[in-house]
Amino acid sequence: MPSVAAHYHFPMAIQRLHALGLALGPVLFALSPIFWTDGHYGIAGGILIAVSMVPWVYGLIGEYERLRRPLPVVAGLWLLLLLVGMFGSIAFGLQGFFEGVFGVTHRAALNAFEDYPPISVVLLVAGPIFPLAIGVLGILYWFTDSAPRWASILLCIAAVAFPLARVVRLEWVAIVADVIMVVAFWYLAWIRWRRAGRMFDEIRVASHE
Repeated sequence: MPSVAAHYHFPMAIQRLHALGLALGPVLFALSPIFWTDGHYGIAGGILIAVSMVPWVYGLIGEYERLRRPLPVVAGLWLLLLLVGMFGSIAFGLQGFFEGVFGVTHRAALNAFEDYPPISVVLLVAGPIFPLAIGVLGILYWFTDSAPRWASILLCIAAVAFPLARVVRLEWVAIVADVIMVVAFWYLAWIRWRRAGRMFDEIRVASHE
């Protein structure tokens, strides 16, 4: 018969996968400005943005699991906001990718969107929602003490800085904003990784008593 510790080993592995997602997603996203071409994503930058959403959002779903205990309704609404933001970020990343693949200028791509007003509105609305979700996460951390206060502040700063960097198309602003994001999420990932290990150790000790 498996021990109690073995029974909880799988949930610990999932918690650590969430932690890895929190660490990997922002790093992939932060690499995208390096590949900008004249302030635009390009092939490499666009695909990095799109791919980064998979581990990042997977890690953030782990944060939703924590937040829904003290704030079930608010956390549920935040998760919806996060998923809409993920869609917008992937869409803009793939836009840059296909512009590069087909040799279409950014201005020509935007002009083409004018022929499809509903799609344009959806993309324009969804685009800024991912950083908004990050800012809301920072606020939720602040009120629930689910993360250090300085990490909450960094997330709120980054939530403002990294969409601003994409608007002004300044590479150094984007890099600074992304570094702030990486620092905050790496620290959170480290906390979640260690906490999962401590929980497993406590369960293993209890199972032998």
